[in-house]
Amino acid sequence: MAAREPSICVLGAGVIGLSSAVRIQDEFPRCDVTLLADRFSPDTTSDGSGGFWLPHLVGGTNQDSISKWSASTLDYMISLTKSPLANQIGVHLLSGYSFFSEPQCPEWRKLVLGYREVTDKELKLLLPKAKFGVFYTTVMINVKAYLPWLISRFKQKNGKVIQSRADKIEDLLQKYDIVVNCTGIGANKLANDSDVIPIRGQVTRVKAPWIKHFMTYEGSDEHCEKYILPGTDTVVLGGTGQRGDWNTQIDDRDQQMIWDGCLEMIPSLKHAEVIRHWAGLRPHRSSGVRIETEKFSGGKMVVHNYGHGGAGVTLHWGCAGQVVEEIRAAIKSTVSRL
Repeated sequence: MAAREPSICVLGAGVIGLSSAVRIQDEFPRCDVTLLADRFSPDTTSDGSGGFWLPHLVGGTNQDSISKWSASTLDYMISLTKSPLANQIGVHLLSGYSFFSEPQCPEWRKLVLGYREVTDKELKLLLPKAKFGVFYTTVMINVKAYLPWLISRFKQKNGKVIQSRADKIEDLLQKYDIVVNCTGIGANKLANDSDVIPIRGQVTRVKAPWIKHFMTYEGSDEHCEKYILPGTDTVVLGGTGQRGDWNTQIDDRDQQMIWDGCLEMIPSLKHAEVIRHWAGLRPHRSSGVRIETEKFSGGKMVVHNYGHGGAGVTLHWGCAGQVVEEIRAAIKSTVSRL
């Protein structure tokens, strides 16, 4: 008699949860896959993301893992830019400048397209206070369009969607064989992981169609970071990086700081129309992204996938692939013992 296919529940409907659900569904088409979350787009933390591919605030994550997951995600996102779906999900190649207060040699330079150091003339013309800068091409996606597309894709393949709050993972294991924990900042309580803390982010979105290149600046202070990211419909201005701050309300002082910092880089933003402000909590984990399988009695298991900090979009597809590998290995191990 053939073994019964396991039932799988994915917790969380941000970019990490949805990509995990879709990849699991693709890899295990005979499995019953359910997506369970208390919030869906447009009300997730991911909805506020700039959607810009660049490893950022990834805690103590192993560099090899960052490179593996981010490279996989970048390749996938570039493939989307070349598909007929690109307009629908708002994904596009984007070139621009990253400036710093001191020289850098980031690992991601090996992954982006056309990476080069800027010239002295570029520094002088564009951001004189910077001491170093680079130019490159990456990818940006409209997360508010991408998340609904992912969930639609999941439903079209008979994925089940439940809006509910999960208080204990153990309760879900009474109904499902495998639970995939993609709860982000919620893992602080749900997984009893005190290593998960918020890094508060606040951004402003404006109409500024004349802005064609991104521009970022990172100072010596970890809070001294500004970015201007032109998307398909708005330009994202940021940002903040306040560790341990659980405030999701708009802070007027942060708003002014972001505005002043971005105007210093591109003064013409003074005439941009402000569309909206947003604040949210990045799920930071100082010991790094957690992708790990916990085994329970009766062959039940929990696969954790959380703690992505400011790099949820950057790592999402690669991390979802890692979850698939974890599930495949766990199922194989279970079957081999029967």
